[in-house]
Amino acid sequence: MGVREVEETLSWLASLKTWGKNTAINDNGCIVSYLELSKLIDANYLRLKALTESESNRKAGTTNLDRPLVVLSMGNSLVSVVHYLTCLSAGWPVILINPKLSNDATNSLLKDYRPNFLLRESQVDVLSLTQHSIAQSLAVIMMTSGSTGGGKGVALSASNIEANTNSICQFLPINSNDIALASMPLSYSYGLSILHTHLAKGACTALTSFTVMDREFWTLLETLPVTSLAGVPHWYDMLIRLRFTRRHLPHLRYITQAGGRISEDTANALSEFAEKNASPFYRMYGQTEATARIAWLSPELASVKLDSIGKAIPGGELCLKDETGHVIQGAGVEGELHFKGNNCMLGYVNNIDQCASFSPLSSLATGDIAKRDEDGDYMIVGRIKRIVKPLGERINLDGLEAMFCSKLLDVKCCGNDSVLYICCRPDNKANVDAQCEALLSIPPSYFKVVTVAQWPLLHNGKTDYVALQKQVEGILNDTP
Repeated sequence: MGVREVEETLSWLASLKTWGKNTAINDNGCIVSYLELSKLIDANYLRLKALTESESNRKAGTTNLDRPLVVLSMGNSLVSVVHYLTCLSAGWPVILINPKLSNDATNSLLKDYRPNFLLRESQVDVLSLTQHSIAQSLAVIMMTSGSTGGGKGVALSASNIEANTNSICQFLPINSNDIALASMPLSYSYGLSILHTHLAKGACTALTSFTVMDREFWTLLETLPVTSLAGVPHWYDMLIRLRFTRRHLPHLRYITQAGGRISEDTANALSEFAEKNASPFYRMYGQTEATARIAWLSPELASVKLDSIGKAIPGGELCLKDETGHVIQGAGVEGELHFKGNNCMLGYVNNIDQCASFSPLSSLATGDIAKRDEDGDYMIVGRIKRIVKPLGERINLDGLEAMFCSKLLDVKCCGNDSVLYICCRPDNKANVDAQCEALLSIPPSYFKVVTVAQWPLLHNGKTDYVALQKQVEGILNDTP
């Protein structure tokens, strides 16, 4: 076999064949076993390697590529999965991008990283035959920007992937009979972790690009039959609006949620559904910088500790640090959440030159403000960068949103040290105006209540605050 062996770092990838005829991938009815998947990976490697060498032969004096840098448009398809696993198996560093990434953003990324290959659903482009100086530890670069472009590149090693995969498999009850419906983008760390963990356990990953608004999604859910579901808060909000919790899904074994804070109503609805159907509800917390998972909350606490992210994943450690960098020991004291574990990224990269070497991270500063309760469980209370200081007064924007939420008002806050924007739906403006005096201690000239028809969202379902602020500023500039 031409594909490099990677038993030391990705044991589950080297062991795919051992799962034999178990279904590995179901791509909208195209069923591929683990044996067949292994053969597809080997054949794809030989094809890509031959293409590189043939191109090299046509250009005299050019050195054959031993370790090309690959950009992969990672869709929810068998083709993309085979491309991705081929790169991992061969030890070729691969940059994953969302297929919806604009042409301008894609071209900008290609200019910065100067990759050798660009792999798309039905197209393979050899862009360069230059062998770059790339750290041996680099396996995958994931972009934090989703489909918008302009985000950071998160550099991950095979060891990072292995550590996080093994950790998740310790607390989620994944087995070889499972069928996971993978509807989140595989270019997103949460979606990709589903693929990793299910391949590690000999389970089936059912790929789909259908959304909960498509009839085909519900057909897949009931007919496959799906044993586990994973989603972000916005996704579950839509599921519940579409009466998901009223459906009879006897094969569903458990559900998972990550990607941000879930609302109390949604958490309660899912917890009740889980209890009624004996399908445990796992809430998780993570970041791309940690190869997905950082903490998890046991199903027994899902409906009890609605704001908690639980404890560190197996093999990881959490702590809080104050503004001077000292560890906070007591309960109930806010500080920045730090994580230590073998799944912590190599570092951030923005171009090919930054891929040559990495310095090990002692710990990951998450950028989240949290506190710890008496049981040792953690609660996220805001983001460090989600702080504004009009008139020098420190305002935690996430905390302010939570205060409005306690008044049953759906509000999003953004702005800067000069002005605070409080965004709400048109039908809520009067109520929001009425609460501002009680909740804010700054003069009215330092904040504006702005009506917005719909929140702009990131690919993971979280509010896109950068886009929201631009939208608000555009609205105000157009106002006479």
